[in-house]
Amino acid sequence: MPLIKKAPAIVTLEVKIEEPVKQLLEDYARFIESSPDHVVNSVIKRNLWRDQDYRKWREQRRAQNQETARSTAPQRG
Repeated sequence: MPLIKKAPAIVTLEVKIEEPVKQLLEDYARFIESSPDHVVNSVIKRNLWRDQDYRKWREQRRAQNQETARSTAPQRG
């Protein structure tokens, strides 16, 4: 098993943000000597995973999707 994981795929997503948020993003990226893309990815990951209601909702959807997949799969035998 490799010690270093493969880098995640990077895709382009166009979003619109408020001017003060753009300035804050760019300033923070300069502060940590990184890119605005890295800041956005980090902030989104951290904040969304902290939302317990979202995590419960996501888990319920996964369970429902798995159940649907099992019930629609062809029966072997």
